[in-house]
Amino acid sequence: MSRIYLFTSLCLLSHFTIVASVEDLYIKSLKKSKQVEVFELTEDKSISDLNTIESSLYPSLDIVNENTYENRYPNFSSTNKELDSEVYLSMKQKLFQGGAEFALYDYKKVVPKQARALKEKNLAAYYSQFATLYFQVSSAIEEYERIDGLLSNLRKRVSIVKKRTKIGRDRKADLFALESQLHRLEANLVATKALVRSSITDFRNFSGLDKIEGLKNRIDPLGLKLSKNVDLENIPELKSLKFDYESSVLESKIEKANLYPQIDLSASYNLDKNEGGDRDWGVSLNVTLNLLDFGERSSKVTSKKIVERINSAQVDFTRRNSINRWNTFVRNFEAKKNELITLRRALDRSRAAYQEQLKDLDKGLVTQIEVIRSLDDVIDLEKLAIRSSLEVKSIFYQANAYLGNIPKG
Repeated sequence: MSRIYLFTSLCLLSHFTIVASVEDLYIKSLKKSKQVEVFELTEDKSISDLNTIESSLYPSLDIVNENTYENRYPNFSSTNKELDSEVYLSMKQKLFQGGAEFALYDYKKVVPKQARALKEKNLAAYYSQFATLYFQVSSAIEEYERIDGLLSNLRKRVSIVKKRTKIGRDRKADLFALESQLHRLEANLVATKALVRSSITDFRNFSGLDKIEGLKNRIDPLGLKLSKNVDLENIPELKSLKFDYESSVLESKIEKANLYPQIDLSASYNLDKNEGGDRDWGVSLNVTLNLLDFGERSSKVTSKKIVERINSAQVDFTRRNSINRWNTFVRNFEAKKNELITLRRALDRSRAAYQEQLKDLDKGLVTQIEVIRSLDDVIDLEKLAIRSSLEVKSIFYQANAYLGNIPKG
């Protein structure tokens, strides 16, 4: 099945004129990837948790069926024991929560932004890895096609040299050396085919995409550019940490409010009473102040304060290191571009040298061994150039993902 899939993919890629870009496939994967589904569900859960906390600001209304078995007159006979049953509506409203309600109003504004920022941060990391795997597949396919083309030409040469050897025009040693090179290149093709297969598998598993035709990208890595001057204050990672810090500050205030008096308003309306059938109501105002909890509340406040300090430190650390990290992206990107330029020049010269060697071989100026070595140089440089191109494109897309420059689905 995997061989059929690989063959089908390669055939499709060879004949495609319109190629699926990394951006197009990324947008498609947003509907397929289970990782993205987890990101979205995590955001939904944060909103749901917020609704639970927010509900403490509003009154609660319950209907209560209370059954009490009691002995009303203990000095008399046991026949005075009876079951007292009543049904009533009960309403409770927290009037003052030590100031927590004021922090909650701000908290419910921050949490949706925090959840969205976390999802954007996760999507940026997802896009970075997605693009890397995309280019690994396309580069593996390109390497396969280059080696296959060289192998096709080499087979023709072997066939010619065999005929020349039979009539004494070429030495057997040269034929054996040429056949050895042919077998090495065939083994190389098998290894590259396995690389294509594993790259496609990794990409499919990561992206959730079933169909990934058109991965033979048309991006010229030398046409890509990264600017040194960018806005690093709004990168997804830092933005998410800022909201984490803002949220932790409010959570600390909410927790600290438990140290202060709590005021509740309670009201009840009796719907039914088995004795006398009376209907009555009652309203009570309750003030609660904890006197002793063996440090439980203060420990919780301390823990929230520590989380607040941790988040603040992470914001400062990320802000300071974002400059160094971006400069590293730019330096590595430019270095790899220069490497690719040099490798392409070397490859052009190596191809030209190989063609000249073939001409000189026909004239008897060089041996088959020299031509074989020249072809080996071409093969090695082809691989190095393809992999260098992969690194340039990967760094470029990773850097843009770091800035949050990702396609919007």
